[in-house]
Amino acid sequence: MNDRLYKCLSNTNRRKILYCIGEEEKCVNEIAECLDLEQSLTSHHLKDMLDCALIEKRREGKRIYYKVSASEILEILEKGKELGDKLEERC
Repeated sequence: MNDRLYKCLSNTNRRKILYCIGEEEKCVNEIAECLDLEQSLTSHHLKDMLDCALIEKRREGKRIYYKVSASEILEILEKGKELGDKLEERC
C-alpha cells in the first residue's frame, strides 16, 4: 500500500464515510447527514478519497453519487477493527 492510502484511511471521518456508503451509494448531502458533518467538510473528505481512489462518483442530473470503489476496502477496515479490538484487550 502507498502512503497516500494510509493517510486517507487514518482519518476517522473518512472511515465513517466509507462505512456510510458501504451499503449503497449516496450523495454528499446524505453523507453529511449520516455523519452529522458540514457539507463543505464532507466534500473536502470526498475529494481526498477520490484522489486516493477509495471511492468512485457518478453524476445523475445535478447530483453526484459516491460509492466505495472496491469491496476490499471495507474488508481492510473490518480487519483493522478486529485487530484493534484484539490488541486493546491485551492492554
